[in-house]
Amino acid sequence: MVLISRLLLLAAGLPLLSCTHLKRFAKASPAEPTPFLLHASEMRPAGDAGAPFARVWRNPSPAVWAEARNRWTLHVAPVCLDHLRPVSRKLSRMETRDDGRLAAAAKLAEYARHEFERAFRESPRPRQEVVACPRSDSLRVELALVELDPNPITGGVTRRMINLIAVPGAESVVGNPLKGRIAIEGRLYDPLTQQVLLEFSDAEQNRSALILSLHDFNHYSHARKVVREWAHQFEAIVRQPPGVKVKDSSAFMLSIW
Repeated sequence: MVLISRLLLLAAGLPLLSCTHLKRFAKASPAEPTPFLLHASEMRPAGDAGAPFARVWRNPSPAVWAEARNRWTLHVAPVCLDHLRPVSRKLSRMETRDDGRLAAAAKLAEYARHEFERAFRESPRPRQEVVACPRSDSLRVELALVELDPNPITGGVTRRMINLIAVPGAESVVGNPLKGRIAIEGRLYDPLTQQVLLEFSDAEQNRSALILSLHDFNHYSHARKVVREWAHQFEAIVRQPPGVKVKDSSAFMLSIW
């Protein structure tokens, strides 16, 4: 109760913050890279690459990309869970058991594979055919789920209280410990040239709702929403020329879902 009182008191004094400042507080901080990434030291912040992800590395060789254009099939590999970190947020640990979270992570990994397949299959300008069984020359999308902190229901209730007592969006300034969080790493790989074409990493947390978000009252539904967005963003980056900006997801929600 003392913590909640302090959060409410702090949020009540923040109605004059600009939308830019609120967005900075509301977005998740980047995740530390894992050994899954092959070019972690070379990755740049998203703003430098026009990408919606926290960090991105793009192979600088035009010849490598030109060769990859000759690959007519694409395979999304099973999502790796070998680098999944323990839950870091206290409320998430209190509300969920680790065995339940691991089971949820396995389901989410399969869901992510399906959504990335669908994003490439339903691309507005598909370049490759998505195949379930890779051929020797199939481009490969390789993904790793590296963080999964379930959304704490008590955190969602508390954040709604902050918004009601202060102003809509105020909880975004102090609500990070009260949110669920998910982080991913991924790459596009050409097995014929044995070259990585693109690597990325990103982290997201429950979006701050200006009115109400039903995701705040479910442990994993927001993670599934984030996965869907990542799939479409990654497909757009792969499809479009370098330098074309792909829109990042919003830090706030206007709809309830």
